[in-house]
Amino acid sequence: NGVAKHKSFKSLGDALQNYRVAFNPPAVQPRGLVNTGNMCFMNVVLQALLYCAPFFNMLSSIKDNVAFSFKQEIPLLEALIQFIQEFKSDTTPLAMLEDGPGEPFVPENVYEALRQKNVFQTLRGQQEDAQEFMSYLVDGINEEMATILHTHQASLAQKAATSPAASEPGADSGWLEVGPHNKASLIRDNNESSVRTPITQIFGGSLRSTLTVPHSPAASARNQPPPPSSNREPFQWLALDVSSSSVDSIEEALDEFVAPETIEGYTNFLGESVNATKQILLEKMPPVLILHLKRFVFCHDEGVQKVHKFIEYPQELTLSPKWLAKTSASSKLRGAKYRLESVIYHHGEQASGGHYTCDLRRSKDEWLRFDDVEITSLESVDDALDEKKDRAAYILFYTICN
Repeated sequence: NGVAKHKSFKSLGDALQNYRVAFNPPAVQPRGLVNTGNMCFMNVVLQALLYCAPFFNMLSSIKDNVAFSFKQEIPLLEALIQFIQEFKSDTTPLAMLEDGPGEPFVPENVYEALRQKNVFQTLRGQQEDAQEFMSYLVDGINEEMATILHTHQASLAQKAATSPAASEPGADSGWLEVGPHNKASLIRDNNESSVRTPITQIFGGSLRSTLTVPHSPAASARNQPPPPSSNREPFQWLALDVSSSSVDSIEEALDEFVAPETIEGYTNFLGESVNATKQILLEKMPPVLILHLKRFVFCHDEGVQKVHKFIEYPQELTLSPKWLAKTSASSKLRGAKYRLESVIYHHGEQASGGHYTCDLRRSKDEWLRFDDVEITSLESVDDALDEKKDRAAYILFYTICN
C-alpha cells in the first residue's frame, strides 16, 4: 500500500521519499460520522478521502511501515492516520453485513488538529464550505509532508551537495521550449515548491497558461518579436465555472475552462495596443482528479447566489485532446480515462448554509450514500449519476483507469 509492504523505514521522511501511488481499494467497514453541529461539510470530505484509494493507501502505508511517535509536529497527518484506524477491515457488502455499518463516531482527532492549526477559529456551530475545508485539510497535510521531506533531504549529506532549488531556472528568466512545427515558447514554472510529496503525487497536476501577443507584419519584419510566453501552474483540483448557459455537463465545463480568452488593449513589445490571447490547457494530470463545480457566484444585485441547474457528469470521463497542451508531457494523456469515485452534494437554496451528503464507490459494484450517521446502499451507479431535485453535485472525485 503506497510503500513496500513490511519494509522497515528509518524515519517518516524516508517513507515519504520512497512513496509510490497504490490503487487497491480500501477494505473498511462503513461507519457514519456524528454531526456535532453544522459539521456535515467536514464529514463528507473525510468520507470521500477515506474511500479515495490512493489517499487511504498512503495513510495506511505510513501507519504500517513507519515507527514514529505522535509528537504533534505533524498534527493533521497524525489525525488522519488515527482517523483511518477507527475503521476495521471488512469487504462484506453493506447489505450483507449482519450488524449493519459500524457504530457512528465523532472524528475528534481531526477537530483537535484543525484547532491547533487555527484553521477554523470557531470550529463548531458554524456552517462552512466543503471545498474550502478540503483545501485546508489537503494543503495542510501537504505542507507538513514538505517540511518533513525538506529536513530529511537536508540530512542526507551525500545527496545534499547541490540544493534542488539551485538547479532550477530563475523565476524571472524562464527557458525556451521548442514545440510542434518548431515553434518556440518561453516557459516559466510557477511551482511553489520543488518537493514532491505523496499529496502532489496523488492529486497534483499542472496547467499551461500561454499568452500570445500579435504584432503588425511590417513591425515584425523590422524587429524580431518575442515568442509566446507560457507559465506552468500546479493544481490539486480544477475549479469549473458552471454558470454559463452553454454549460450543462462536465465536458462542456472543461471546454469552457480551456477556451481562449481575449485581452483587449494589451501593449506588445513595440508599444502597439493589440488584442492578446490567453489560453489555459492541461499539461500533467494526477492519478486522482478532483473537480470543483463553482455553484456559488456573485451577482451585483443579489450577492452570492447558488447555481442550481443539473450538471451531467459521466461514470467514465475521457480526456479530450482539445483540453490538452501540445507538449510531450501531455501526449501520453490523450484518450486517458477517469472513473467516478465519489460525489459530494450541496443541499439547500442559499450559498450560506444548507447541508452536505455524498455518494461513494466502496467496491467495483457497490455504491453507498452517506448522510452524517445514515448510510444506505444505492441500487447502482445510476443513482449517483441521475439528477436529484433536493441536491446538486458540488465536488467530484475521479481516479485514472489506465
